[in-house]
Amino acid sequence: MGYQGGAGRGSGGPRSRPESREVGPDSRGRRVAVLAYDGIELLDVSCVTSALNLANTVGADPPYDVTLATPGGAVVRSDSGLQLVAQSAIADVAAPVDTVVVSGGNGHEAAAADRHLIAHLRRLAGPARRVASVCTGATLLAAAGLLDGRRATTHWRYARTLSRAYPDVTVDSDPIFIRDGRVATSGGVTAALDLTLAFVEEDHGADLARRVALGLVTYMQRPGNQAQMTLFTTSRRADDATVRAAVEHAAAHPDDDLGTGAVARRAGVSTRQLTRLFVAELGEPPATVIRRIRLEAAAQLLRTTDLPLSTVAHRCGLTSAESLRQAFVARYGITPSRFRAAQARTP
Repeated sequence: MGYQGGAGRGSGGPRSRPESREVGPDSRGRRVAVLAYDGIELLDVSCVTSALNLANTVGADPPYDVTLATPGGAVVRSDSGLQLVAQSAIADVAAPVDTVVVSGGNGHEAAAADRHLIAHLRRLAGPARRVASVCTGATLLAAAGLLDGRRATTHWRYARTLSRAYPDVTVDSDPIFIRDGRVATSGGVTAALDLTLAFVEEDHGADLARRVALGLVTYMQRPGNQAQMTLFTTSRRADDATVRAAVEHAAAHPDDDLGTGAVARRAGVSTRQLTRLFVAELGEPPATVIRRIRLEAAAQLLRTTDLPLSTVAHRCGLTSAESLRQAFVARYGITPSRFRAAQARTP
């Protein structure tokens, strides 16, 4: 894949089109088609391609044969102005491919309105073993009808728009990624790493996925639709200094008295004002945000320690192992014990 420096969208001059190679089913390795278009987010592409390339480097067998395909095989501009040189026109990618990945970016709505692009997406997705989207790439999957009757996620900023535009899709903005049958959708930008690591583990086992994660200096993988653990991925970043300070204190001290009254006193505002600020900034009252922070802290302790569940509960401000169990199941759909067992193989 080639990367070129580019000016903004308004810069003039013709775009070059590389010679498009026909990509057929006899290509070496496990074939992955990454679809891009004007206005893609560069990280939505590179998180996938870099992780799969590193998987090849550390021993993926069969290796991934990754092709970046664009409409007409044209060079496309990313949101940042950098240009990507395609390896193929989407029309020249022959089915079947193993995995189809649709990138996201500010150009997703225009791309979803491109009938030829969507037709080729349907063509490639039909026989593929897996179909996935990164961030707002879910809009293209929805436009192709591939998300009808399925549960899906996207970048939290666009979840409501996606839900309104495609009522046959059950949109959940909370998880890092969601697998619904052979179709996977991921949240904003770097959630693509979590999804790609999940694919690598599925294809080649946990040990190779761990080596990829270590090479990328990232988590082995955050557990997708069962537990999106990082508060600042699941929630909006507060602009208001009072809310931000309260959230940061709670994340650092989940075992403190974090009742709404106590948090308001520490912030120097009334409970009514604190609640108003939280709802305006984060869309939720303080108690709901605090509970999520505590559960994320508990999940981190479950992943990284052998502490008894009762100790984990108390360190995270929960009253007992049973209260931890009930809250964890309600939030993540899995018991703390099962979550710990599932994560035991990761470093």
